[in-house]
Amino acid sequence: MPIHENGWTDPTGRAERVADRDEAAGHFPLTTLGYHCWRELDYLPATRDLLPVALAEHVRAGQRALDVGCHHGAAAVYLASLGLRVLGVDINPRAIEAARQHRPDATSRCRPEFIVADFLRDRVAAAGSIDVVVLNRFLTCLPAVEDWQDALSRALELLTEGGLIYVGDFLLMPACPHNRRRYQLAHANGGRWGNFAVLDDQGRPSFVAHHHSVQELRRMVSPYRVLCFRRFSTRSRHGHASRMFELIGVNERRPV
Repeated sequence: MPIHENGWTDPTGRAERVADRDEAAGHFPLTTLGYHCWRELDYLPATRDLLPVALAEHVRAGQRALDVGCHHGAAAVYLASLGLRVLGVDINPRAIEAARQHRPDATSRCRPEFIVADFLRDRVAAAGSIDVVVLNRFLTCLPAVEDWQDALSRALELLTEGGLIYVGDFLLMPACPHNRRRYQLAHANGGRWGNFAVLDDQGRPSFVAHHHSVQELRRMVSPYRVLCFRRFSTRSRHGHASRMFELIGVNERRPV
């Protein structure tokens, strides 16, 4: 098993083999592969389903939840199993079509509603009407800092007083040579630090994603009282290590 600097291990030995592909990706205009390119993507997420189970002890049946970037609906179905009234939104019509095929668990008290919507442009709910906003691996899809900030502002606007925000997403992994190289290439191509191109089977950039810094975590939680925060590691579908975090915050600011 190759062992790299800072003790990072590459169980597949793949890091060196993809260097040339990453170098080629650096010549593409990565700044054009922002959030809205997800509208047309037909893909499987790189990371296995990660459900917001930490919410279970903080929510109650009948509350209204919004799952932003719900993809194929796994998290929304889980939230519905807790008795929440769930609206799942995604910019990708194929994702919503797949989500609607979910059959609720026999113990579920509610069935999620799924709609195609652009969270950054469309009005998906009235201000102050949502009890729980879930951003489960959604912010990673927003490589442009303006979109990232807009999403967080919109989430806060939708929450009721005392409402909860759940964020589950990826942390920076600069100790991994493969990821550090990807960050450097995207940064040199006009992206913010932590952006990187995700390549298709032909080695072409399919979309740009983002891994989060500690400073960005602080900005996320600044409007909220934090109920829980944890960091953990998981594996992608291809066996790569991923550093992740999840947090739950309470909106204690009264609407203006």
